[in-house]
Amino acid sequence: MTTLPTDPLQNGLMDFARRLRLGHISARQATEVYLSRIATLNPKLDAYSYVATDQALETADALDRLLSSGTDLGPLMGVPVAVKDLFAVSGMPVGAGSNLDLTDCIGSEGKFIHSLKQAGCVILGKTRTTEFAAGAQNLIHPTPWNPCDSVTHRTPGGSSNGSAVAVAARLCGFAIGSDTGGSVRQPAALCGVVGLKTSHGIWPTNGVFPLCPPMDTVGLLAANVHDVSVAYAVLKDGTMASASGLSGVRLGVPGPGCMEAMDADVAERYEFSLQHLEAAGVTLVPISWPTEEEQQDIKAIFAGMVPAELLATLGREWFQKHRHEIDPVAVRRLEAAWDLPVLEYIRLTRLQGRLAALVHDRMQGLDGIVGPTTPLTARPISELSDVSTASAFVARSLSYTRAANVYDMCAITIPISDAARGLPVGLQIMCRAKEETRLLSLANAISHVISTQSD
Repeated sequence: MTTLPTDPLQNGLMDFARRLRLGHISARQATEVYLSRIATLNPKLDAYSYVATDQALETADALDRLLSSGTDLGPLMGVPVAVKDLFAVSGMPVGAGSNLDLTDCIGSEGKFIHSLKQAGCVILGKTRTTEFAAGAQNLIHPTPWNPCDSVTHRTPGGSSNGSAVAVAARLCGFAIGSDTGGSVRQPAALCGVVGLKTSHGIWPTNGVFPLCPPMDTVGLLAANVHDVSVAYAVLKDGTMASASGLSGVRLGVPGPGCMEAMDADVAERYEFSLQHLEAAGVTLVPISWPTEEEQQDIKAIFAGMVPAELLATLGREWFQKHRHEIDPVAVRRLEAAWDLPVLEYIRLTRLQGRLAALVHDRMQGLDGIVGPTTPLTARPISELSDVSTASAFVARSLSYTRAANVYDMCAITIPISDAARGLPVGLQIMCRAKEETRLLSLANAISHVISTQSD
């Protein structure tokens, strides 16, 4: 029986950074451990679609030489990471989850991946994504195995499903994903890890397959909030989220009419988190948005504007030529935009802009908004075996996350303890655009409260 090597970052990014500089571990050693874990676990989990073994080891060796010569690139130096197969990385294939050639739509390596390399990260390879990142489930493409259940093959959601599985199974130090309607947060919640969706424009998306450019964002997934905070600070501007207490914090809580019905186990975990937040000094403020009308507006934007943007990227003739080679779930979404009148597309884009403009006034007096990340837990793959069931899962599982993209808010999901109670459930926290540092400060404090308490 093969002995699985211990995760070299099990105690977090800063502990690894300390040990690396003390000479207790090297970038190569850390990379070798993850490659060994990937070789053992990935055949079942299928988190990675491509493993860059030689390239990763060469990068790790180069970083070790740099550090030994006195060049220190910062806290992320030598950290092995996973990148969603929506991002171009020099020397690696890029497929956006498709069997078709999409390189012309993606282009060469972009600024974000370049910044990842400048920070000294070792890119282990590419993680799976649903085709075109258009939704949370595919039928003809492999679905990674959610590590939350070793017996039943459950979906990890999507579209950043490989990244979430890689983090949950400790197959990387942290992972990169993208989020247009919940594609980082939903799989992170279903796999029991942390997922950050940044505000639109925080990081450039050149070299990333465009699903819906007006709402596409780059995101981070990690085992805990502190690691996400460190990675965000290094890759953004160096400003680390400060530790803060929760006494006096005011968090908006959407009323019953603002969210579709949630599963009983999700409702129980959510109520658990609210009770412990109040006990920690948080004031929970009932809010009445998204209103019922805005909920319908959000659905219309994702039914019309988003697939129209994707269809514009792919091209109508290209789609017609290849539609029988595309996953049926993606085809159904693209077909919805086929006859969309141009005036309706313009109306939807303007509607999205108006909804985003509402947030500033609505957030007055609030530090953030909390709610469940998704109304359900990870479903067995056997229950998502046709277009209707898979499409219904996509729509329902993303129903709580899409608002943050439409309103242009930053958002994060953190696990609600405890794992012994069953499948993972996530708590979503949202703040105004460009308030990532505040969001991460809140998330660190909230995570401490809801991950150390039990019923």
